[in-house]
Amino acid sequence: MTSAPSSRSGAPRKRPVRKPKPASGDGTLTPEEKALIAQKDYEEAVEERVRSIQIGEEAKRRLAEEKAGALEIPKLETLDRFLRRKMPPQKYLIDGLWQADGNVLLAAQSKGGKTTIVGNLARSLVDGDPFMDHFEVVETRTVALLDFEMSEHMLQDWMREQSIRNRRNMALVPMRGRAGAFRITDDATRALWARIIEDAGAEVLILDPLRPIIDAIGLKESNELGEFLQAFAALKVEAGISEGLIVHHYGHGAQRASGDSRLLGWPDAIWNGTLQEVNDPTSIHYFQAYGRDVNIPRGVVLMDDFKRLEFKTDVPEESKTVLYDRLVEWLKKQKELDMEAVAKGEEIDGNEPGERRSSQIINAGIKGITKHTAAEELKKATKAERVVLRDEGNGKSKWYSLPTS
Repeated sequence: MTSAPSSRSGAPRKRPVRKPKPASGDGTLTPEEKALIAQKDYEEAVEERVRSIQIGEEAKRRLAEEKAGALEIPKLETLDRFLRRKMPPQKYLIDGLWQADGNVLLAAQSKGGKTTIVGNLARSLVDGDPFMDHFEVVETRTVALLDFEMSEHMLQDWMREQSIRNRRNMALVPMRGRAGAFRITDDATRALWARIIEDAGAEVLILDPLRPIIDAIGLKESNELGEFLQAFAALKVEAGISEGLIVHHYGHGAQRASGDSRLLGWPDAIWNGTLQEVNDPTSIHYFQAYGRDVNIPRGVVLMDDFKRLEFKTDVPEESKTVLYDRLVEWLKKQKELDMEAVAKGEEIDGNEPGERRSSQIINAGIKGITKHTAAEELKKATKAERVVLRDEGNGKSKWYSLPTS
């Protein structure tokens, strides 16, 4: 019995397929011969395809081994040993609001002031100013902001208004129209971004907002956000980032952040920015936060002319006064202007410096004070003795000013 010829490696050498010669003298094949040739061609194609798949699987296996070799695999330890380990005290980046080394989801309604919150947050983290003039910044950080919504001009104007002092401690990239470049679900792209962020010396990474990114990289908001959040966690580790914040829009009837439920399970704290009237950006703004060791009841957020925010508690009372507080502030400025005019010998409207007609108040552009709200807010302010009314009667003008005392 003769053995089959073999290659040097010992594996059987593949014999070449010998196609049968035509049986007839005119060079044509019989149906049986054609079927035999077709079968042999099919078997060869299958064997080649199997070999290609095996090569691909082996390449994946070797690549996985290579990646695993670069990872630091933690060791399991007993509960007894774990409980005896001395832990540093729990620290906050922002007292009571953001834990050190934690993640935050800022969810806000459309036109609910999320960009203003981000600007104020960046200033507080970099300069150490109390966040919204209320929450103490325990540790300052170097911040990296990737803005996927505003144009370069808008972002420049927005950030300039914050008057940040330590500008070198903040780096930012206007990413509007370039969200596809932030495909961090791809290992190579994520590694590139990790180097960029690390080179900037950033310790906190802010993404504002999430939606353009997931649209650009083709993820479904309803059930595929987990893949991106895992990539974001990996990016933080690779870039040496301590804390991360992602801005996202409200959905589901403006009751919670839209999309995959995993988005709500990912952060250590969720910050909510809401409006008293969903479709009215001039209405009262609220802020609240909850999460792991974070429980900030809802409060009112006020904004001055420089887009600096102030958080106030005691919501029921504030919600009644916040609009006419703005009215009072406006009347104070009008009084100052009138006093300057009087000092120059100029004439002023009204009997007293700072008096203004109701029509002037409506047309002044005071945030939240419109022809629909002015009468009610003026009535509240007068009843609270924050504003004095002088009614000329008989359908003539009503004048409002600050109390003299």
